[in-house]
Order: sequence, then structure tokens, then C-alpha cells
Amino acid sequence: MRTIQIAALTLGLVLAASPAYAKRLPPKPVHPVRAKGVEFTVPHAMLMGLVVATDIKSGTVLWRRQIYTVRIDPAVEEDAQWSFITGIKTENGCLIITNESGCEYSLNLKTLQVHAIKGNVVVQWEPHDQ
Repeated sequence: MRTIQIAALTLGLVLAASPAYAKRLPPKPVHPVRAKGVEFTVPHAMLMGLVVATDIKSGTVLWRRQIYTVRIDPAVEEDAQWSFITGIKTENGCLIITNESGCEYSLNLKTLQVHAIKGNVVVQWEPHDQ
């Protein structure tokens, strides 16, 4: 009986230490950007790849725009595939967005059209070399 308990404990420790079972840390907050009376924020809790524009004076949400989607492979642990926005900045009438996968997007602030500068608008998990 003691041998079974030790084996179960050892297996539990191995599984708990395994990267395949590890939970990721929450995404780092993205600093809001302000331009022309509008504040652009990234609410990670709502949806991955989402940017929200809010009128600074009234606090009214002007629009929400999903910049990219993340295609989840059900055979792989979900949180290992997440890719959150890491930064935003304004440049030439656009909002430039970067994410954890190294992708970069341009959101035209007049038309709200998204253009992938680097990467795709659908982020797909790819295994990294171990």
C-alpha cells in the first residue's frame, strides 16, 4: 500500500511540474493610449485581440474592435495557445497593435479596417522547439 501511495505522489509531482499542465500567468496590462479626445484600451478580460475606444470627456464607449482571433487547437492545452495584445501606439492616423505571438497590426482609426503588418488576423498556435 505504501508503494502505491509513493508512486501516486511521484506521478502527481511529475505532472504538476510538467509544462503541459502548467497554467500561464495573466497577461500584463497594456497602457492606454490617448489621441484627439479618445482613449484606446485593451481589456484582456473581455476578449483576446480586442481594442476599445472611449470618449475621454463623456466616458462613452465609441467602438469595440476585435483586431485578430486566436484559433484554438482542442488537442493542446488552451491557455498555452493564448496570444494577448502587448502594446498599442498611434501612428499616422492608425493604431498599431502588437501581440505575444510577435504579430503586428494597423487599425485605421477612420475606417476601423485592420491590416496585418506582420502575421495574420487569425493567430494559430505553433509548437516551439523544446
